[in-house]
This record gives sequence, C-alpha cells and structure tokens, in this order.
Amino acid sequence: MRIFPVAALVLSLGALAFSSSDAGSSGICCPGETADPADIEELRRLELRGARTNVEGWTLDEAKAFFAPKWVSVGPDGKIAGVDSVFESFVGGRSRPWASRFDLVELDIRVYGTAAVVIGLAEAEGIGAPAGTKPVRFRYLNVWRKVNGRWLYSEQQFTRF
Repeated sequence: MRIFPVAALVLSLGALAFSSSDAGSSGICCPGETADPADIEELRRLELRGARTNVEGWTLDEAKAFFAPKWVSVGPDGKIAGVDSVFESFVGGRSRPWASRFDLVELDIRVYGTAAVVIGLAEAEGIGAPAGTKPVRFRYLNVWRKVNGRWLYSEQQFTRF
C-alpha cells in the first residue's frame, strides 16, 4: 500500500515528536511544559536567517551547518527533494538569491524536547518582478531536530497560494 508523501510526513512528525519529548509521569506531553524560551528564540533566529538567504544568499559552509544531513522537502506537487539538490544549486560556493523581498508574516514555533515544528506564512517577491506584481504567498511546515545542542533544519513541506 502506498502512503502519500504528505501523510508519511505527518506520521513521521508525530512519531518524532512523541519519541523525542519528555512526557513526564503522566505520559502526556504539552508544548508549554517542554518549551525552553531559549530554544524558541534560537529557532526564531534560525527561521529568520533562512528567510534572509532567499534575498542575500549564503555560503555552502553556512548552508551545510544549517541543514541536517538527511534533510528532505516535499513540494506542492508532492515531489520530494533532498539536501543534495540544495547544495547542487550553489555556484562558486555561494547560493544565488532569487527574491528581492522575503517576509515571514506568521511564525508558530512548537518545541517538543529535541524536536520542533514551525508553521509559517511567507510572502516573497522575485528579483526583477514588475512593479505591482502580487507577492507569492506560501504556507510552510519546517521540522527541526536538536543534535548535540544545535538545532538542525530536518524537513520541510510547503504549498503556494
């Protein structure tokens, strides 16, 4: 039986959240009980840094420190891409910016022990877009894992609207 990529991602998120969290004696985990404010602020900083790379670009070394080695992205068409596809797009060790503006309009960060889920809404304008062009809007879901004290960008799903 084939599971759709989105369903597989949702199932893996649930398994990751429950296997990585500190459930306490009740066996039930609540985001407010496990979220360290320092983790939330670090994830916010990382999300904003990731957004800026669409406008400013970044080096290959910076990107390799940001992404988990097995990062995966599920696009609006269900296509799955891995971290190598991101790194292959770098030219001369640097990414090419594609947006003149990339704003995070909404950002909801939930931390579950060593896993975090971020749901956001972004608006972007492509470089060279004609004046008055409506910004591209998309909803996204990012998954982060804390490894050796560092948050790594592990998974992404997004859809444009």
